[in-house]
Amino acid sequence: MVKILLKSLLALLMLGLLQGCGSLFYWPEEGLRGTPDQLGIEYQPVNLKTANGLNLHGWWFPSRVEESPKPKGLIYYLHGNAENISTHFMGMTWITNHGWEVFILDYRSYGISEGKPSIAGVHHDAYMGLKWAITKAKEQQLPLVVLGQSIGGATAVTLVANATAEEQQQISGLVVDSAFSGYQRIAREKLSSSWVTWAFQYPLSWTITDRYSPEKQLNKLPADLPLLFLHSCADQVIPCSHSQRLYQQVQEPKTYLEAQEGRHTEMLSQLKWRRKLVAWLEALL
Repeated sequence: MVKILLKSLLALLMLGLLQGCGSLFYWPEEGLRGTPDQLGIEYQPVNLKTANGLNLHGWWFPSRVEESPKPKGLIYYLHGNAENISTHFMGMTWITNHGWEVFILDYRSYGISEGKPSIAGVHHDAYMGLKWAITKAKEQQLPLVVLGQSIGGATAVTLVANATAEEQQQISGLVVDSAFSGYQRIAREKLSSSWVTWAFQYPLSWTITDRYSPEKQLNKLPADLPLLFLHSCADQVIPCSHSQRLYQQVQEPKTYLEAQEGRHTEMLSQLKWRRKLVAWLEALL
């Protein structure tokens, strides 16, 4: 019985890896648990189309500072790998109280966005969202900051690195929260954490594309782009060594904020770190 279970587990791992790793890296939840207006939060839906005709769904949140006639900027928020925007949006909409707008997009298969997840597909979706955010920011003459959490942070690095020179000029800052440095690297770490898959950590990880890994894209980031990395070393999902690796390999201007407590992506749920993010954003202006 044990041998059968082991063989079944390995077969599932192989199947997920060979099918583009969508089932390993992405855990989408279809449908929406609710909408922001149910909590009294103003928003507007955003609908985009991918190059192959898939419909993507997102939300845009205006600044909630009434005494300020003009927002300070727009934050393009790339969320993590589970659930969808209906569970993620509260993670960043608090910053609208500080004068910033927020745009959050659901990748393919998340929420009511169409399609099936894959590493290449999600990166394409993130780029479609970036183009919308750049257009929105230019219309209002606002600075644009890209902020990604977890797999969204890994996606954000590669997204900005591969944007056109003109698009990169429209980006005023990049915030990377609790991200991994490489797809193969994090896969090896997860596979090595269990005796069942330890021996297969290298052969299985080699079936995953490393083309989109942040650590392979850093040399394409604009030399003068302000970078902010956040990570808790109590993170049990993605070790803080991943953010340290990314931080060490990029040039100034760069900032690294490290917590010693808090689970995965919990730093920005704490007032202390929210204040530091707001201060970093203010410095951009």
